[in-house]
Amino acid sequence: MTALAMVIGMLPMAVEAGQNQPLGRAVIGGLMFATCATLFLVPAIFSLVHSRQPDAANQAGAATPSSH
Repeated sequence: MTALAMVIGMLPMAVEAGQNQPLGRAVIGGLMFATCATLFLVPAIFSLVHSRQPDAANQAGAATPSSH
């Protein structure tokens, strides 16, 4: 929601002709990329990394006999 508010706030700067137009477009592009990366890319990479590593806690628990 904060990224959307920032994009809406930068729209006037990005669409009107002037020397600040590239700055507005760059900020909007960066916010859109960062939001998509946070929502999709980071969880996907996290899932890939943790699916490749063996679960050390389960292996350690299975290797030691329980003392019940």
